[in-house]
Amino acid sequence: MFNIKNININELFSRGKKLVGLDIGSSSLKLVALQETSKGYVLKSFYQVPVPRGVIMDGILVEHEELTARIKELFKLSGCGIKSVVTSLSGHAVIVKKVSFTSMDQGELRDLIRDEASKYLPFDNMDGVYFDIQNLGANDYNPNLMDVLLVAAKKEIIDSYVEAITGAGLS
Repeated sequence: MFNIKNININELFSRGKKLVGLDIGSSSLKLVALQETSKGYVLKSFYQVPVPRGVIMDGILVEHEELTARIKELFKLSGCGIKSVVTSLSGHAVIVKKVSFTSMDQGELRDLIRDEASKYLPFDNMDGVYFDIQNLGANDYNPNLMDVLLVAAKKEIIDSYVEAITGAGLS
């Protein structure tokens, strides 16, 4: 089991933190490195390598070893010495839904979603799902409700990508 943790977006860009962006697509891998300047962030480097057909299908990683090899190749070609990456899932692998709830704290909301998952997500059991929530504030039509962004993905999908990335020596 991999340790998936919540990350504060402000921490990603804090001074001294060195990260690169890794875009894992079904046809290519892209690496982006930014550099902080007095005028903001600028693109320091961009590299891309192809991903063979069939390695990733419909957002699901099919060939773990091949993806790991391609990630290693991308980092070798780029000369990037940074080993911490930021990446994401997209497409059919991720469910994003805006829902409204009566006002409650974050802990109660998480418990409610976990207990009544099938009402909000196409999963009967949340044991095999990573999910996160973001309170979007008061509902525009009913101030007694809060709008919440709910994002979920199956653990097996996320874990397979994390395994490929860590297998390439990255975190």
